[in-house]
Amino acid sequence: MRTVLKALTVATLLLVAPQLPAETPRAWDSLASATPAGNPVLGNQAAPVRLVEFISYTCGHCAQYDIDAKAPLRSGLVRQGKVAVEVRPFFRNPIDISATLLALCGPDQRFFANHDAILAAQAEWFKQPSNPDAKARWANPDFGAQMKAIAEDLGLYRIMLAQGYQAAELDQCLADQSLASNHAEATEKAMSETGVTGTPSFLINGKLQEVHGWDELRPLLEAAAR
Repeated sequence: MRTVLKALTVATLLLVAPQLPAETPRAWDSLASATPAGNPVLGNQAAPVRLVEFISYTCGHCAQYDIDAKAPLRSGLVRQGKVAVEVRPFFRNPIDISATLLALCGPDQRFFANHDAILAAQAEWFKQPSNPDAKARWANPDFGAQMKAIAEDLGLYRIMLAQGYQAAELDQCLADQSLASNHAEATEKAMSETGVTGTPSFLINGKLQEVHGWDELRPLLEAAAR
């Protein structure tokens, strides 16, 4: 009798046990982090394919690449966890420094929205400044004041305010000379050790690719992710 009751009890529990929902696959394109060196990463840090993008904010081809690659790359291979994208700022001029400090301002999760906003508006802000005092302002020996002058005179400051930042936050980020120096050194290393000669340039799992646009890069990434 006890054996029968025990069997019935187990059967009843199985019948009434709640059905747990299947685990939802993680959308890796919503995860932003950073490498130990401070480079922003989007996606699964343990992805089998690591794409490194060398990007200059004053590079027209970089702006076009971001437009072309953003949707298909992030919603495809990055979201699937197959590819992680690491952005390494590449300095060509002082404007790149100011723009990079703004893009990196705040927590890791905010970088890619900042990055996209700056590149998307490049045609509007990357032009001769209308301020007649710009040359003198940009030569200010105080690093933070110089970076802020560049950001204000070109309209980069306005872009970041629209991203929800406060002026004091931006001023603090633009004064980070140590961070700027780190990325300047990384730019030198990219040229001398990695062989990067222009932007955008790409590494796939540590190997420099001989392509500079999304149409050429896409099949290489897809092959690496198979």
